[in-house]
Amino acid sequence: MKRHTPLCFLLLATLLLGSCSSYVDISNSLSHFQNSNYSQAFLDLEQQAPSVLKAQGPIILNYDLGMLARLNKSYKDSNNYLSESERLIREAYTQSITANVASFIVNDNTKAYSGEDFEDIYINVFKALNYLHQGEEESALVELNRSIEKQAFLRQKYEKQVEQVASYREKQGLGSVEGQSYASSFSTSALANYLSAIVAEGMGEENIRYYAMNQVRHAFASQPALYPFPLPSSAAEDPQNVENGLGRLHVVGFTGQAPVKEERIESIYVSYANRAKIAYPVLVGRPSQVQAIEVSVNGSRVQRLERIESIKDIAVDTFRAKSELAKLKAVTRAMAKAIGIAAYDAAAMEDNQVTAAEELLGWIFRIARDVSESADIRSTHFLPSEAWIGYIDLSPGTYTVEISFLNASNRILHREVLPNQVVRTDGVNLTETFCPY
Repeated sequence: MKRHTPLCFLLLATLLLGSCSSYVDISNSLSHFQNSNYSQAFLDLEQQAPSVLKAQGPIILNYDLGMLARLNKSYKDSNNYLSESERLIREAYTQSITANVASFIVNDNTKAYSGEDFEDIYINVFKALNYLHQGEEESALVELNRSIEKQAFLRQKYEKQVEQVASYREKQGLGSVEGQSYASSFSTSALANYLSAIVAEGMGEENIRYYAMNQVRHAFASQPALYPFPLPSSAAEDPQNVENGLGRLHVVGFTGQAPVKEERIESIYVSYANRAKIAYPVLVGRPSQVQAIEVSVNGSRVQRLERIESIKDIAVDTFRAKSELAKLKAVTRAMAKAIGIAAYDAAAMEDNQVTAAEELLGWIFRIARDVSESADIRSTHFLPSEAWIGYIDLSPGTYTVEISFLNASNRILHREVLPNQVVRTDGVNLTETFCPY
């Protein structure tokens, strides 16, 4: 059996390669975030940057810092962080399609975090809002167009990844692996198109505004499972022109927290008498407590905002394809490991006498095979769950806008006062609000 010692060490090293922890405790930052203390949440996360960078990588760190910075109204800093995160996501995807097939199959926990589709899509939406707060309308429209382009690319991206798994199985002689495939229902974001429409309106681009507003209606009509609430009245038909001498103040609200990843574990047969553990991630939604948002201007109640998008539902939908792919890869890895263990067993039996040490090593291989399997549950932490919109026509001037977030019993969960909101007769007048509940 001595001549097989290199095989033993190679197999054991391969099995243990997936044992990697990505956990980092950012509970202090999350606690401040949930209590609407965004400046302290940012400072706490910034202090933990080395730990977050080591455990979860630069994409998550920059994304999280960018989302917290914008809640502190540090819009330029936010875009710097978010742009770096977006660059790294794009770089990671480019590397994934040029890497050899075998590297694609390894456990995602052993690789740098590459970002999720929903994170990549919404990064441009929030960059666009940051630009609007800085008065850079053309840059905002560019970001929204980027988000819309990414949405159209989703199906092609997923099909390419499935082909990579199939190619690996064929080259390794693993045959077909039974598994579910899932095609995302999501193709068009009502929120991104609505924001495009109001930016185009402010820029006097009537054709762009008209097309974008039609896309909002198309999103609701073609994706009813993702938009199970009424089409907002401001998008149901072309909004009325602003009366002469008035300005339109657009209000965009976000509530709740985006879904979190959880590990799912299953036991499967990889051969007639050989079972193996597989682990893969699923995305679990966290419903927002907010059921209504009231807007008051200078102390007078004006209207309620209307829900335009469930970021939560879109995230869960787009991630299901990734989850099924991760499951397929886990099954493929389990089969490859089973072949390796079978090779060891055959080598051990060549001498017609298996020693206690060799039998023990065989059991160690089987235990290591299962221990090395864990799901990649890394993700960003500060995306919202729901998006709301509305507008108010006002005389030019400076206003105090008060936002009340209500639960199902009409009890106020959170209130935000936004002073010094300037309304002009030209350009885009926009105010933004957020409640983490």
